[in-house]
Amino acid sequence: MPANTDSNSPWSWSQSAPALASFVVWGAASASLVAWGLAFWPADSKPLAPSLASAALPNPVQAGDIGAVLGASPQAQAPATAAPSTASRLSLIGVAKSGSSDMVALIAVDGQAAKPFARGSEVLPGLVLQFVSLQQANLGVSLDGPPQLQLDMPQRPVAATGSLP
Repeated sequence: MPANTDSNSPWSWSQSAPALASFVVWGAASASLVAWGLAFWPADSKPLAPSLASAALPNPVQAGDIGAVLGASPQAQAPATAAPSTASRLSLIGVAKSGSSDMVALIAVDGQAAKPFARGSEVLPGLVLQFVSLQQANLGVSLDGPPQLQLDMPQRPVAATGSLP
């Protein structure tokens, strides 16, 4: 019985060389794409996606719809009892766009789940949402009065750096 020769072998370099070259080229292209993506990753302290304001929504979203998605109950907000300071009771969690130009602030009151507040709505008794931007919300006694309180978006945590053991 003769030994196995190249002519009888189902595998040959002439058949597998194009597949191997294609694998190497696509691997290099993928590695290059990942390297460029990491090179343009933001290194500042701004959030990656602070709101939906830059994306055009096909249908206007109502403030009640956003609250239902985030788990807000349909009951009215109960008046809060006396607290040490108003600024420590409120936290700006996020900002969303409802409609063509209306911004809605997602504000957590007293550590509760965040609820959507549109411009002009009362956040706490005697405190009205005056202005909403991508990074902050201003609250005051009236819609046209001077701002009493400014809530800022929380900063994204700094990435941990170091070396592996």
